[in-house]
Amino acid sequence: MLPPVGPARFADLAAASERMAATRSRLEKTSVLVELLGSIDPAEIAPAVGWLVQEPTSGSLGVGPAQLWRLSRSQAPPEASVTLREVEDALHEAAAEGRGAALARVAAIFGRLTEPERRFFVGALTGSLRQGSVGGVMQLALAQLAGQEPAQIRRAVMVSGGVASAARRLLGPTRDTAPPAALELFRPIAPMLASHAESVDDALSQIGEGDAAIEWKVDGVRAQVHKAHGRVAVFSRQGNDITEGCGPLLQAFEALGAGVAVVDGEVALVGADGKARPFQDSFSAIASRQVSHQGDTLRVFLFDCLHRDGVDLLDEPLSNRLDALQAIAPAALLVPRLRSRDVAAAQAFYADALAAGHEGVVIKDLASLYQLGARGRAWQKVKEHTTVDLVVLAVEWGSGRRKGLLSNLHLGARRADGTFCMVGKTFKGLTDEMLRWQTARLLQLEVRRDQHVVFVRPELVVEIRFNDVQRSPRYPGGIALRFARVVRHREDKPASDVESVEALVARLPEGAAPEATATARRRQLSLFGD
Repeated sequence: MLPPVGPARFADLAAASERMAATRSRLEKTSVLVELLGSIDPAEIAPAVGWLVQEPTSGSLGVGPAQLWRLSRSQAPPEASVTLREVEDALHEAAAEGRGAALARVAAIFGRLTEPERRFFVGALTGSLRQGSVGGVMQLALAQLAGQEPAQIRRAVMVSGGVASAARRLLGPTRDTAPPAALELFRPIAPMLASHAESVDDALSQIGEGDAAIEWKVDGVRAQVHKAHGRVAVFSRQGNDITEGCGPLLQAFEALGAGVAVVDGEVALVGADGKARPFQDSFSAIASRQVSHQGDTLRVFLFDCLHRDGVDLLDEPLSNRLDALQAIAPAALLVPRLRSRDVAAAQAFYADALAAGHEGVVIKDLASLYQLGARGRAWQKVKEHTTVDLVVLAVEWGSGRRKGLLSNLHLGARRADGTFCMVGKTFKGLTDEMLRWQTARLLQLEVRRDQHVVFVRPELVVEIRFNDVQRSPRYPGGIALRFARVVRHREDKPASDVESVEALVARLPEGAAPEATATARRRQLSLFGD
């Protein structure tokens, strides 16, 4: 490890991110990270790692993307002068002071950032950096710097609750004598995630032989429950303590049939009809610690057991973990599950999940171990999706490998009066060829520019695939498309034929009325989103 050379500059992190975005080579990305982190004081290792993996240690600020983009319109200074510590201090103070003061704190530090630093700052806070998947590469860099095997680092990341936390324990000023390997009670671990499969048949074909566990895909808040010695704590996907927001469920958690336990599941707001409310409603109920509609209740859907009475189960196959879960939790707390490999039975179970108001199913390999974050073949989610035609209203210049290309599309739906209303953005699904073509086409339609945004005549129609419609105060129509990605450009269609705002609003889950743009966004939903 190289000797520290002084306080880390925020500009150095931004430059490292740009260098990683410019290459596909994992070896080169790893080298960039080793070079940067090897020159940073141990006390700043964890914050630096947090920014580079797009999980700043400040947590939620209550400052949304639209506010950050508005800040970007101000003139940036020509020379870099801000240290990582100054940025960290400003954001931690913002997080502690509440939403009103947070924006002022963020604006003050943002005004001192250069253009490259601003791009990195906004990208890291909104999870939109186009630098490739850095989580795995970061673990390789930490392995080199700590002199450990990659497998040890992966385990350390899992039991530490994230890459930044593991970096602190491995390389920080009070580093552990050996990489942490055992689960620690009341220290949340990084959850295992599911990859996406196109169909039930596709998911079943990709997992190991034998029966699979087929479970409802509940669109709730990920909840990791720790119980020991009369204490219960509930943690979100990002490791935030949400125990108080889960108050109605704590008695059930306390009654689990084990003195010490760590279980994994989803907490969702369920209506009187038994159907789960939209994710935003579940999040709101937990964040505000109250249920807004009479008849709604919080319900937990447990699906895994990671520890039972002094024994870690992370290295046990899922089949054993499920046996442990069923031994300590009553059926009312468990997610509905089918053990089968029969395609017809799985498809029928999938249809039942949709009919019950859930997103779809997760199909899991019963032989799989519990693994950090990786979206591999062991767990695969199958969800409904649909496509609509929308028109491009504006587009943002790309960065990294997409530098010089128009990438992030601003999508519009048709109002009743024939004008268009923005309902989301996406840069996903675009191949290199599509990017080159749309750059040339949209420049032909340009009407004006505002820094990184090119506004265009609403003529280019794109077919957009998405999972569902959700309420969003970010856009004028009060709605947004969830997990939107481009399928193809539709030069054969006029803008007058694109989907109407009213039709999209009609796709909202029952009772989920759109919110006005002026409504302040309570918190960043990315904390708990899937």
